[in-house]
This record gives sequence, structure tokens and C-alpha cells, in this order.
Amino acid sequence: MSGQSTLNIRDFLPGDLAQVRELFANGLMEFAGEVEEGVRRYVDQALKDDMADIAAHYQAHARGNFWVVESQDSVVGIVGIQPTDREEEAELRRMSVSSTVRRQGVGRRLLEKTEEFCRSQGYRRIVLSTVDLLQPALAMYQNNGYTLVKEEPYGEPPNGVITVYHLVKELA
Repeated sequence: MSGQSTLNIRDFLPGDLAQVRELFANGLMEFAGEVEEGVRRYVDQALKDDMADIAAHYQAHARGNFWVVESQDSVVGIVGIQPTDREEEAELRRMSVSSTVRRQGVGRRLLEKTEEFCRSQGYRRIVLSTVDLLQPALAMYQNNGYTLVKEEPYGEPPNGVITVYHLVKELA
């Protein structure tokens, strides 16, 4: 499939909100498996929080942004960058790639975009967290220079416990 050539990474626009929220929710629920109830609660909370007003949570800060990957008027990828409490550090958040374009380098291109942005903003480090349900994402991050620095459990029985992985990449 030559779809990658038709992909456009651009800044989030307010008209993208419905598609972005749907991609985010579907992307997580697709991997929820046995912990579907807990993942649904997490998704619902995120949709009420930062995913309700992306411009305010990501783009209102000069050193933050949110991007979408567009293909034929559809949003097929998303990622955000937010500053942390540390001046030199940014957090990568909400990355998701549609199953229709996975394994075509979209995630890698989003990482390149965020790293380029972070360097231009003076960040020296990017941090992120992901969960064990998202093994393909974990592998992609590690294959692109992100190092695992911490693991911790999230959730509790009977809804299941998942492992949260915290990763970091030092920017050259």
C-alpha cells in the first residue's frame, strides 16, 4: 500500500476533535482485552479531561503542541507534547495510530516530528508512559531510543492490574 505518501502531519485544528477523540478511544479499547472495564474508565476520564479541550491542554502553552496525521480527510494518527515541571523536559502523550495504517512508519514519523519540535523548544529530554497492553507501542518506543526507567502496577483486582512503563529519551 502506498498510503504513506498521502499522509500529512499537521497541527491539530478544532474541527479534528471528534475524529481525534474517536481514534484515541478506539486505539486503547482495541487492546483492552481482559481489563476492558478499567481501560474504559481510563478512556472516559481522559475524554473528560485533556481530550475534551486539546487546544487548551496542549497548544495554549508555547512549548506544547498536538499533531494529527491526516489521510484523505481522515485522522489516522495523533500525538501531543506537554511541558513537565522540569524546564528541560517534555512529556509525549496520547499517541495513537489507526489500525488502517499501522506498521507503515506513522508512529516513527510522529516521534520524529515530536523530537524535532522538542529540540526547537530547547527540551533536552522526552518522557512518556505506556502500558503492557500496548506491546507494539512499547517496542516502537524502545526501537527509537526510549529507555525504560520504571515499571509500576495500575489498577486492582477484580478488574485486573496492568503494568505502566515509564520511558525517557535524551535528545542530542
